[in-house]
Amino acid sequence: KTLYFIALFIAIALNMLDVGYFEYTLKRSTADLFDLVSEGDDFWTLLPHYIIDFWYAYLALAILFYITLKLYNFWIKIDTIDSNLYNKKGYIIHSSIFVGFIGLLIIGMRGGVQYKPINIVNAAQYSDSHNIPIVLNTPFTLMKTISKESIEIPTYFKEDKLNNIYTPERFIEGDGKYSGKNIVFVILESFSKEYIGYLNNNKGYTPFLDSLMNYSYVYTNAYANGQRSMESLPSILAGLPQLMNTPYISSVYSSNKLDGLPMLLKKQGYNTSFYHGGANGTMGFNGFTKIVGIDNYYGMNQYPIDLLEKDYDGLWGIFDEPYLQYFADELNKKKQPFFSTVFTLSSHHPYAIPKKHANQFPKGNLAIHESIGYADYSLKQFFKKAIKMDWFKNSIFVFTADHSSLSESKFYKTKLNRLAIPIFIYEPSFSENTNDSSLFQHTDLLPKILKHTNINDSIVTFGNKYENAENKFIINYTSNSYQVVHNDYFLIFNGEKTTSFFNYKTDSLLTNNLINNTTKSEKRLKNKIEQRLKAFIQQYNKRVVTNQLSKH
Repeated sequence: KTLYFIALFIAIALNMLDVGYFEYTLKRSTADLFDLVSEGDDFWTLLPHYIIDFWYAYLALAILFYITLKLYNFWIKIDTIDSNLYNKKGYIIHSSIFVGFIGLLIIGMRGGVQYKPINIVNAAQYSDSHNIPIVLNTPFTLMKTISKESIEIPTYFKEDKLNNIYTPERFIEGDGKYSGKNIVFVILESFSKEYIGYLNNNKGYTPFLDSLMNYSYVYTNAYANGQRSMESLPSILAGLPQLMNTPYISSVYSSNKLDGLPMLLKKQGYNTSFYHGGANGTMGFNGFTKIVGIDNYYGMNQYPIDLLEKDYDGLWGIFDEPYLQYFADELNKKKQPFFSTVFTLSSHHPYAIPKKHANQFPKGNLAIHESIGYADYSLKQFFKKAIKMDWFKNSIFVFTADHSSLSESKFYKTKLNRLAIPIFIYEPSFSENTNDSSLFQHTDLLPKILKHTNINDSIVTFGNKYENAENKFIINYTSNSYQVVHNDYFLIFNGEKTTSFFNYKTDSLLTNNLINNTTKSEKRLKNKIEQRLKAFIQQYNKRVVTNQLSKH
């Protein structure tokens, strides 16, 4: 009875874990959850606050466990042991029952008598793609991924045909537009497109960013390639999307050589740096930034010790306002040209803001809204300071969210728009506004920025070709399925076949799956998208496994 309830308690607890965590990742937890726990001290720091915020999950766990205990005692009766069991006939009968049940148990665990045991992907056979997490359960997804440290190389195409369909090898011919300019990446923690007024008919929580976008090059149809901070950095800095269960940073491939944007800019004489107000080592940022060519990583340990106690949020790191002021001062010390990235953090759960700013920003309907307003205000203060510094006018600023977050709109809750984020480029010396509605994603930033430098070089990047808008497509990976946007269509592919096909322009809420109801032209387009996607997957997996992600 004790062994039974220990196992049962663990299984129920793992499922209840996703009651709170699912809305942030939109998938059942897999073995990479343990990487989150092991990377830095953030998990243990935030654990008490998760317990408070998701109290109902613990209450449900207690109720379920109590009911199960009562039912067990009701149905399972322990009678006096019959001595007749301990004879030859009893041993034969009960040994036969034991062997029979072992056989049934093995068939049950395999999910049938087919050649291969069921896997996470099999859930797509029994439900629409957006319901896959309901079909699955967390203990199953954990067990299925806990030993899966590698990815397989599919054989959709032979090598010569594969390269004709898709290759990530690219020759970048720079036009010199950004020649000699400082490049500053501002990565905004959990900024969904939904929160940006400029992108939502002036309904949002970012008045400063809205004003800045009026003088910027804005991608109005932009998407993240990952769903967590840990997944976003390879996409943003190295043009490598997240296409496996384990975050690339914590995978066995994390030491692969990459054609990172910072490394390529260093060839042009740039000094490179990365700033994040979180604890050093959080999410493996410090190690990964080195791989992509960043010379200097600055975490909370490098923050001035005399300011640390005052500016620490007590949970996650340094509040955005003081940290961005510190960042401006740091940039003022650097030799030009420089490439630097700052990663904000105050809009991360539990969305703490300084007491002096309490009730200063609109609270909205979601817990994150107030912290988005605070982060926007902090950026405004950063620009007030930076604009007075000599390096400012000789710089370009690239703004992007790492990923999206909580949503209150049906439109932004779909599997497609759940990944919609703001991406825009602000250049102080260029005051015109441009809205670009073509598809854009994190991985496109690397070829975009390189195109406007003096770089003429061969690289490996999974970003779209800047000059080829017609063939642009967006790719994501969630719940063991690939999601692709091309032209007006949104396709979901499980590795073997397409399970969903939508016209997202005419069906914005993705309610009409066309998979079995396509026109001839739609079917041709679906097949074309699927073929290119297969080539993309094969190139990605092959190059990740064989460490062919760099031409240098």
